[in-house]
Order: sequence, then structure tokens, then C-alpha cells
Amino acid sequence: MSSSQPPSGERNPLGLDELIAILVAFGTMGAILFWVTGKNPDRLNARNWQFPAVFSQPAVTPASPGLLTPASPNSDLRSPATTLIPSEREVPPVTPLGPILPQNPPVGVIVVPPNKPIAPSTPDPAITKPKTDKPKADKPKVGPVRFSDVPDKYWARPFIVALVDRKIFAESTDNKFRPDEPMTRAELARLIQRMSDDKEPIRKPIDFKDVKDKSPAAPAIDHTVKTGYLKGYPNNEFRPDKQIPRVEVIAALASGLSLKPSTKATKTLQVYTDRAKVPKWAVNKVASATEAGIVVNHPKRTLLQPNRTATRAEVAAMIYQSMAKKGKVPAKSSEYVVKPLKLPK
Repeated sequence: MSSSQPPSGERNPLGLDELIAILVAFGTMGAILFWVTGKNPDRLNARNWQFPAVFSQPAVTPASPGLLTPASPNSDLRSPATTLIPSEREVPPVTPLGPILPQNPPVGVIVVPPNKPIAPSTPDPAITKPKTDKPKADKPKVGPVRFSDVPDKYWARPFIVALVDRKIFAESTDNKFRPDEPMTRAELARLIQRMSDDKEPIRKPIDFKDVKDKSPAAPAIDHTVKTGYLKGYPNNEFRPDKQIPRVEVIAALASGLSLKPSTKATKTLQVYTDRAKVPKWAVNKVASATEAGIVVNHPKRTLLQPNRTATRAEVAAMIYQSMAKKGKVPAKSSEYVVKPLKLPK
């Protein structure tokens, strides 16, 4: 028999079996969800989910090591502000079990083991340049001598350059040679000493009263007198500051080289148009010097001008020709070097 009263609104309490079933169902669902998020956390963006400490454990992924900031002591849940703080990995020192091997050296460095001598090695010509000794010339060579007052086409330039290079003329310090300046007897003595420093003395020195022992020209004057190039004047004078005439330069060089004319002197002197001006004491000297190719006349080869003061350029030319006669320098061809006339016998 059915009841006419509506059902009551009161719910019957769940039984123990029903409560257990519900808990099992929720636990199963949670386990499945946890398993899914653990396998692929990026798909559900589960890295930022917060779970109770009971269900989650702080873990550090191998790809990004770091330290996990601990939660506060009285809190069971992690703070939303908790972040991973990267830190350097601390590696404990390792005690070496044997000798430490050196690292690979840079290219070009040779590592030598201890207590092993270094063996000499042959240098690589591609890396190191061989050392070359500077060649030493037995004889002086003509260098690039430049003077502002001796142009390239100057008539005596070849003689001047050669003597300056060989230090026969050594007083030019201002880039000038002064080729047209007169030559003194003391200056000629210095030049003769430099060109004949290897000649043995044949005479005794003379104590000239006008040449002091401390004079810079005294050694050169003594050398030219002892080797037979120069002589003094009467009254025991040398007259070092006297400007020397051309005939005395020619006679001095012929005397020092011990030249003798091979034929009659007057015949040899016929090459000069002004031969009558040659002093009698110098006739044989001028003739022998002419035959030896020592006399140099500028601007006209047949004009000797014996009594004119000799210039520095003229002395340079005749000094060089004297050295060529002795074989000390190569001979130079010049249109101003006098050549004897070939006269019929």
C-alpha cells in the first residue's frame, strides 16, 4: 500500500563502504593526473602548479642545476614566490693519483721533459734567416760622395770622389770641397802622408825652425821629408802656410816616386806651349812626371802654368795619378791628363 506523503528532504548519511569508494576514486584520478603531468609537464604548463608538500617533492632537472629555496618552517605549502636560484657547481678538489701531465703547448713551443738535456737542432731556413757576414773589401771602393760645389760634370770630380772615399781628403765636413781654393805646403804634406803611409823613410828628418813640434802638420811634414817627397827652403825653413805652385807639386810627386826621364827632358817638354816658364831646377822632374802620366792640366792640356798656385782640384787629380802609377788605384782616363808627344828619333 503506497504512502500519500511526499519523500522527506533529509539525506541519509553515507556508509563506510561508500566513503571508501569515493576516496579510492579521487585517489585514482589524482594519481593519473600526477602521472600525466610528470611525463609531459610542458603540455599542461604544470611547472608552475603548486601542490601540497605531501604530493610533491622538490626536484632539480639535470639540464639546469640549481638550489631549491626551502619553504618557511611552519608552512606545509611552497610559497608562490619560490624560484630556482642558479648556482655554480661545487667540485671538491681531487687528489692526483700520479704526476700531472702538462697541457698541450702552443704551436712552436717545444716541451722538454725534466732532467733531459736539450739537443741542438738545425734551424729551419723557412723560419730563421741565415746570418750573413758583411763583405770586407781589401781595397776602398768609391762611395756616393756628394759635394754642393762639385757637380757631376765637373772636370776633376772622378779624382775628387775617389780620394775622398779613400780618406785622402778628410777635412770636408760642410758638404763642400772648395775645388778652386789654393793649396798650401802643409796641406800637401798631409795628403802625401795619407797616400804613402806605407813607404819606408830614405832621409833623416829636418828640424825646421818654422814648424813647431806641437803643430798638427808636424808629423806629416816629417813624413814627407823622410820619404823624399818634399824639401825645405834655405835658412832651414819649410814655410808650411805658403801657397804651393803647380811646379812644386809636380816635382814633389816625381821625387817621392823616384821618377827619371827616359829621354831628353827638353824633348818631353815640347808638349807644353809655355815650357819656357819651367824653372831649370824642375825640368827633369816635370819631364819624368809627364812621361808617367801624373801631370793634369785644366782647362787646356798643353798649358802647364807651372808657376801658378795649385788648386785643391788640380792637386787631387795629380795625387790620384801618382797612386795609379804605384798601382794603388785603377787608372782613370781623362782628357786633361797630359800624354807625351811621340817625336821622331
